[in-house]
Amino acid sequence: MRTTIRTRILSIFVGVALIQALLLGTFFLYQYNNSQSNLVNQQLRTLSKNLSTHIEIYFETILHELETASQQIERMAQKDYQRYNLLKTIKNNNPEFLALAFYDINGSIKSAVSSDPKQDTHECFINNASLFDSPYYSGTPYVTQVTLKGGAPAIAISQPVYFLDNAYIIGVISGITPYRNLQNIVDQIILPPALNVLVLDNRGLVLAKSTGNESPQASFAPNQIWDGEITIHEQRYFAASTIIEFYGQQLTIIAKVNADKSLAPSTKSFVLFVFLIVLLMLVSVLVGWETYNKIIEPLQALANRSSTILQGKDIKIPSLRVAELEDLANAMNSLNSQLQDSNLSLEKEVQRRRREEGKAILLRIEAEKANQAKSIFLANMSHEIRTPLHGMLGMLEMLGKDSLNPTQQQLLSMTTLSGRRLQTVVSSILDLSQIESGKFQLHHSPFSLSALITEVVELMRIQTENKDITIHSEQEPDIPDNLTGDSGRIRQILINLISNSIKFSKKGRISLEVRLQSTPSANKVKLLFSLTDEGRGIPDNARQSIFRAFERGEVDNDTVVEGTGLGLAISAEFIQHMNGKLWLARSDANGSKFCFTILCNLPVDSPSPKPIPLPEQPVCPKKLTGIHVFLAEDEFINQRIISAYLEEQGCTVTICENGRELLNTMKKAKADIILMDIRMPVLNGLETTEAIRKMEKDTDSAPIPIVALTAQATTEFEKKCKKAGMNDYLTKPIPFTKLVSIICELVPKRHRYSR
Repeated sequence: MRTTIRTRILSIFVGVALIQALLLGTFFLYQYNNSQSNLVNQQLRTLSKNLSTHIEIYFETILHELETASQQIERMAQKDYQRYNLLKTIKNNNPEFLALAFYDINGSIKSAVSSDPKQDTHECFINNASLFDSPYYSGTPYVTQVTLKGGAPAIAISQPVYFLDNAYIIGVISGITPYRNLQNIVDQIILPPALNVLVLDNRGLVLAKSTGNESPQASFAPNQIWDGEITIHEQRYFAASTIIEFYGQQLTIIAKVNADKSLAPSTKSFVLFVFLIVLLMLVSVLVGWETYNKIIEPLQALANRSSTILQGKDIKIPSLRVAELEDLANAMNSLNSQLQDSNLSLEKEVQRRRREEGKAILLRIEAEKANQAKSIFLANMSHEIRTPLHGMLGMLEMLGKDSLNPTQQQLLSMTTLSGRRLQTVVSSILDLSQIESGKFQLHHSPFSLSALITEVVELMRIQTENKDITIHSEQEPDIPDNLTGDSGRIRQILINLISNSIKFSKKGRISLEVRLQSTPSANKVKLLFSLTDEGRGIPDNARQSIFRAFERGEVDNDTVVEGTGLGLAISAEFIQHMNGKLWLARSDANGSKFCFTILCNLPVDSPSPKPIPLPEQPVCPKKLTGIHVFLAEDEFINQRIISAYLEEQGCTVTICENGRELLNTMKKAKADIILMDIRMPVLNGLETTEAIRKMEKDTDSAPIPIVALTAQATTEFEKKCKKAGMNDYLTKPIPFTKLVSIICELVPKRHRYSR
């Protein structure tokens, strides 16, 4: 026959009960060794504590019922009839409640039940505003004593009702229970002979007392002492009291016995107690020994072998003497076998995944190398293409200043246009690379919207000279003209869209409209741009693909259309960075309409923006008269072009082929501004700029303006130039009109060098 753990545990419970009895016997033995008065007082204290425990349980039970009701109100009884039914059910299931009520957040009673069939809302709820106010504003239960009709005392308990996991309070539930229920608790207590009990409130009013109590009076003085030997109506008593605190309400539980009737335990009882103590000690030892041998020791063995199994070792658990432990041992042996098989499979899987992880790491390294090589290639491509392109366009511009016959002038214009297209392709590829790498940033500055639109329209009209195409623009008068944003990117977006319209149109009208769509805030405006043409339209199956890089829609085989297919893709990215959207609004045989929105800021102090000069338009002669320029440039062609252009504007130009030569020249002569190439032998532009700024700081001299002239057109490289101490940044091919504007801005007239 197998012995089960259930039997063992039952034996333990018996042993624990016997040990508790042993403790009780020890307690009585201790009382026997004390004086009769101490023995009686101890009995009285025990009785008062036991009764106070029952009363506390009674109060906690009532409070628990209200807490449960508050949770049900929150989850299941949010309507008046549901709350009423809930309160009625609680009242029927708990006769301790005389009445129940629910207050809403305004303190109004929405539902109530009571034992009075004529009145659901008990008068105590109506006349006692603190039943709502105190729990609602404190968020904790509130208990107070009330008086019923006829003067009977009762206790009122209010519980706040929370909503959404104690997020906020939606009401209060309150219940009234008469103190006469305490009499039922007292009556259920079995009292030793001659002992009786009293339950008093904090005013000394008798709330309950045991049957046959020798104290007929209904109240006592609030300051009455109820511990030790007392006298009531010239009669001596031994008494002990326990005070109950329940949310501000204080009850005193008193156990007392007539001093003349109190008796000490007899000698016979003492012998019986000693025999019981010895017997219980023997039983406890036997239960403990049996528990150790039959349960604790086998469990320890199982625990030790479980640790061994967790270490991956293959062991077998021996047979045990307890039924459940025997079944557990068999299950663990089976589990151990399965674990060994699983460990073998996992080891193979781990090895396979490690091999795959190694391959993935190698692929990631290769991808990073490829990405780095791409970045290096783009930077080198930018420099190597822009440098000769700058020389070519500069030389073409210098040729254009000479007298040419019409044929030569046409060839020169075609060559210049080809160079500009090549510059646009290089810039587009670099912009796309920055967007894909996440390094693209906008450059915000004040600009004039009307000047920007006029500049774009005038520039694009040059491309329509050989076509029957007209370009018109319209701007709503209520649009603020002075704005802050990336005017260069806005210009590029408009040029890309108008260029597409020109490419795919043989004749007709191209209209650019700018409207104020909305004003999101006091310092922001949202603009709507619409571009309409009369071209051949875009097929339905290409209306989404045209916004992807290198996609150009469907082009006829016999039609040659210039471009790389980057214009719309890059424009869409620019617009997205400006918190806007680009879309094709309409396209059919009569033409197409593109729309886009952008968000621009209004200048805080509304400064007048600098006029945007048309690119490469001739400036007033001798505009830079009196300015001495140091040009640090190692390319001979660039030296010729830049110095020739600046000298035409009245500048004096000193050429240095590298940074070291520039530093030596600065020791001998003084200049108003430095134009600094970046890639130079001996000492590059960044190192030279840092050396100049350090020298100015050491000598406490005024800083000389430095402008970077570089073929590396990336935002990241521009930041490096600004960090090194440069004042401005221009990319090759150099826009000479902008260069002249920068020199005029950085070199005020009063600081210009006078020879």
